[in-house]
Amino acid sequence: MEKNRIEVAGIGTLAVDYFAVVPKLIGAEEKIISSRLEVHAGGVSGNVLTQVARLGARAGWLGKVGDDDAGRILLDEFGKEGIDGSHAEVVPGGFSMITWIQVDARGERSIVMFPNVLGTLTPEEVEKKHGAYIAASSVLHTEACLLPLKPVIRAMEIARENGVKVVFDLDVPPSDFIGSMKLATEEELSRALQLADVLIPCKGAASELLETDDIVGNAKKLLDFGPRTVAITLGDRGCIVMNEDEFVEIPAYKVEVVDTTGAGDAFHGGFIYGMLRGWDLERIGTLANGCGALCCTELGARSMGRMEDVRKLVESKP
Repeated sequence: MEKNRIEVAGIGTLAVDYFAVVPKLIGAEEKIISSRLEVHAGGVSGNVLTQVARLGARAGWLGKVGDDDAGRILLDEFGKEGIDGSHAEVVPGGFSMITWIQVDARGERSIVMFPNVLGTLTPEEVEKKHGAYIAASSVLHTEACLLPLKPVIRAMEIARENGVKVVFDLDVPPSDFIGSMKLATEEELSRALQLADVLIPCKGAASELLETDDIVGNAKKLLDFGPRTVAITLGDRGCIVMNEDEFVEIPAYKVEVVDTTGAGDAFHGGFIYGMLRGWDLERIGTLANGCGALCCTELGARSMGRMEDVRKLVESKP
């Protein structure tokens, strides 16, 4: 048995985010002056695990960072949050993942990603170095965002072989992930969807899989791809959560939006926490919505609340 037993293991992006606060998001050939620059720990997987930890569950990450300043920032933040970093492999001379993010006055953003050593993880390394760690957890959070899908699939297979629930975050549309990003084949994405116990696609991914913008009306068709449960975040419209027997639509909480970066990751963290505690779909979705809303009220992907903060928001608003 893995000695550092955790409830939630995460495989996916972990990055230092450099935020430039700007009057508007710029296009080609444009220049703009930023009012300030902020540096925060981020990355989908790191953000999700941070929310899980702040709600009170034990979490840990597996993957690679460099022995640079960014790597030290990321591991230091794990230590502050009580997240297990024992399976974060530090690559000598390597560069950790970083992102450049523009955030405008409305909280909208654009993101440029530099994977660096993060993207060098292999399926063989997942099995040999992290297999026992995954098998000893209760939930594995996985993603299709920036990591090649082959090592993610191997982690999912190990989880399913050991009775560990798999959450799959389809964070980008399949046409981007398979096409321009070239991080998977259609067959590999299909395999990942079949291995998922819970699928949480972004709106763009859900629309592509369903081949329609009517996500709410056609959402149950996503179950045909293989997952047992599907949850879709709909921005200021809230979320929908479903399985074969149940369909619930949960409205969003109204908050003053400063920055939407990390809101979806906070939603995932809340959803996973509810799964761990065996809650029903509506209660899980309500907590997840609260986590996502609270994350929007400050700058940075990890401006996430602890359980008392989220509970206060949920109880104070209809």
